[in-house]
Amino acid sequence: MTLKLDARLLYEIMSEFHTLGDEEYGGQGTFQEAILVGYIYGLLTENAESIMTLDSGTHKVFSFGGFSYIIWFDEIYAYADDHSEEKPADSDKEDTFEVSIENVSEDLPDDEMEDEPVLLPVAVEGPYTQDDIKDFLSNGDL
Repeated sequence: MTLKLDARLLYEIMSEFHTLGDEEYGGQGTFQEAILVGYIYGLLTENAESIMTLDSGTHKVFSFGGFSYIIWFDEIYAYADDHSEEKPADSDKEDTFEVSIENVSEDLPDDEMEDEPVLLPVAVEGPYTQDDIKDFLSNGDL
């Protein structure tokens, strides 16, 4: 079964859950949510009907299908293969997963990329109206 996400289905999913992804942002932090956050971010960045209305670095706001969605980003550190034996202290948790980042830039060799933070989408919130986004901005919430 394939998931074909459009504006209506995204609205329905987000209306039910409101926040998906990292627990720090209100999600459940499951592997499935992390995959869905990446999928939604891909949809919002690649769809011609989606418009990015704000980019602060730590979050982006996209308008899609008449509603706005906030994508939150966090720094993920890239490690070279020789770090593969080292595991984070919380790796004993059942629902954790390891992210491996491949150096796709020919400008930086792997050893220079090591320990450099990479921003990845970790949570999505919505749906919001344009007035909601304006209120968030005027209150300093975004």
